[in-house]
Amino acid sequence: MGTRPDRTHHVARRIGSVVSKVRKSSRHSVSPRLVGWSVLVGLGVGVVVSIFRALISSSVGMLQDMYSFIGQGNWWVLAILIPASIGIAVLLAWLVKSEPLSAGSGIPDVEASLRSTKPVSFPWWRVLWRKIVGGLLAICPGLFLGREGPSVQVGASVGMGLSSATTTTRRFRRELVAAGAAAGLSAAFTAPIAGVLFVAEEIYSRFTLKTGISVFTASLSASIVAVEVFGLKPVFDLPHTEVLGIPYYWQLLVLGIALGFVSWIYEKSLFAGFNLYDALRIPVILRPAVPLLLVIPVGLTMPQALGGGNELVTMLGRAQLPLDLLVLLFVVRLIGSQISYGSGLPGGIFLPMLTLGAIFGAISGKCFIALGVAPDSQSYISLMAIVGMAGLFGAVSKAPLTAIVLVMEMTSYGVLMPLGVVTLLAYLVYDALGGKAIYDELGERSARRRRKKTGRNRLEEGETPIPRV
Repeated sequence: MGTRPDRTHHVARRIGSVVSKVRKSSRHSVSPRLVGWSVLVGLGVGVVVSIFRALISSSVGMLQDMYSFIGQGNWWVLAILIPASIGIAVLLAWLVKSEPLSAGSGIPDVEASLRSTKPVSFPWWRVLWRKIVGGLLAICPGLFLGREGPSVQVGASVGMGLSSATTTTRRFRRELVAAGAAAGLSAAFTAPIAGVLFVAEEIYSRFTLKTGISVFTASLSASIVAVEVFGLKPVFDLPHTEVLGIPYYWQLLVLGIALGFVSWIYEKSLFAGFNLYDALRIPVILRPAVPLLLVIPVGLTMPQALGGGNELVTMLGRAQLPLDLLVLLFVVRLIGSQISYGSGLPGGIFLPMLTLGAIFGAISGKCFIALGVAPDSQSYISLMAIVGMAGLFGAVSKAPLTAIVLVMEMTSYGVLMPLGVVTLLAYLVYDALGGKAIYDELGERSARRRRKKTGRNRLEEGETPIPRV
């Protein structure tokens, strides 16, 4: 009867011994504790941001139905819509005034916190709920704002909040805030790889391998939640694109140069939007009312132009829109985006910027088709829209790798996410077993062999070896 406990104890002791040896021999590049907390941050951010994203997505159809109902002669709805817009503007003004960190995109604030040499510290709960409520109130009425900025700041706030729930170092907290920011972008667009690259290129200047694995873990965890909620369907559901031959690449060169100028115009007009409110001396408390009232005539005349731009980009790839309508959409959305963002409302510029790039790419494609130098097909227009998105965003943000991967993830059918999951798990197991980067090991081995060879050569030449002390 006494042998079974003894055997169980012996097996447990042997397992403990093996685990202890693995831990001693392991040269971890990532703390298992940090990875575990990063998973929790990613899952938490995935749930919060997915709810935020779902509410915004559902509002787009309702908004277009409402404007269609008004267009059928039900003008009495405006008697409700206009006062409601003013009421929303007052509430938004109060939210921003009560917590200035809830204004705007939020990404510059997260960037400033992570790049500062001081410990990361901000009122995460105050920012979290105000950013969610403010983002919904600003984006759902159809303003030209994106969900990604608020999602990144919400993610950073969740990371900050969870890091406060455990005894941790300043460095540990900083890693979890960075992980939350990446998870926010990942959940907003179902783009886990782009979330990592965005933090590396744009937000966190002291990006290390440990940070990268923590951020990657949180980003994948958040994306898994987003996939469960929204499925594997890409954000921009475009048809298969045209594969251009090398003789057609001059068109891409022309588009790239043109997008460089458009990017410069976008940057100047963005700050002109801020200056406009200052020049007109519009009080801060009244600024949210300006875009909320101006968006009403846009909704009455061209409701397809409203919102961040998801549905519009999909429409570019699937419908034959005339060139004059594309130009009008580009102008309306450029002006509307800058007026919306310049008011200080909670909302991002990612998605509006991608939409502008897609429209400009489609305009360029239409021009090449009209000149008879490009194939007259919808798949060609889709290709030009896709490269237009990446070109404009990559130039303005100066984060070209993020732009390329982000657009790939938003237009493909979930290819990168399985690659990310398998690669991350394989890395973590290899790291736990004490594995080193193979090229580092090869380099060290080559260096040792060169040192030994140099020592032998000196002895052959008659030099006396230096005695060891």
